[in-house]
Amino acid sequence: MNKQIVVVLVGLLCLTSIAYAQVSTNYDLSWHVLSGGSGGQMDSASYVQRSTAGQVIGYSESSNYRMGAGYWYGAVSAATPTPTPTPTPTPTPTPTPTPTPTPTPTPTPTPTPTPQIKFDTGSGTYPSISGTHYGELIPEQNSSVNKIYTYPCAGTGGHSKYVKIWNETTGDCAVALWDGYGDDFSNLTLNTTLTLRENFVYSYIIKTGSYPQIIHAPYKQVNGGNITCTRFEDANGEEYENWIPAFRLWYAT
Repeated sequence: MNKQIVVVLVGLLCLTSIAYAQVSTNYDLSWHVLSGGSGGQMDSASYVQRSTAGQVIGYSESSNYRMGAGYWYGAVSAATPTPTPTPTPTPTPTPTPTPTPTPTPTPTPTPTPTPQIKFDTGSGTYPSISGTHYGELIPEQNSSVNKIYTYPCAGTGGHSKYVKIWNETTGDCAVALWDGYGDDFSNLTLNTTLTLRENFVYSYIIKTGSYPQIIHAPYKQVNGGNITCTRFEDANGEEYENWIPAFRLWYAT
């Protein structure tokens, strides 16, 4: 009888222990409740999981329990990070070299020939009028000439229209004709190069236009020799013996 009482007491003690053991901080066997984790509550026929940790993985079960949700460590592969593409460097364009400009050669201006003056009366004065001059000139040295310049009065178009210079003995003779008001209307070109011989007497006829400068003298010693007025007949028919036209004979190369 005593043994039966002991057995009963032991059984009661075991049941009491089991009842106390069914409850813990995270597990209540009497209610089949699992507590813990950081997710929401999940349940099944036998268990209630009030919270989950991580992501839902479906369910797991055996003959005694079924877990409807939970965290299965390692069940989900970590996402493979998408590699950041290495930027393809943009090639720096090679600058096209600027061609060195070829300098345009500056044309060398043709030098204006320096007049080689051979016989020059120098400038004259007013009064002046157009007409025909007759006279003689004597060079003091040998020289060659091919141009004649007539000094115009200031502000006028004084010029020579016809020139003839010759020597009766040698037969040397040159003629020049005016061709109008151009850039160089005061200069006339002789039709041939005239050789002036030292101390030879050369006759001249010079027909002038407009108002050339006049040397009012019958004779004058000039640069390159001397000159004499034989006769001057003006445009009105009047005659004088002391009107020498101002001019120079020169050579242009």
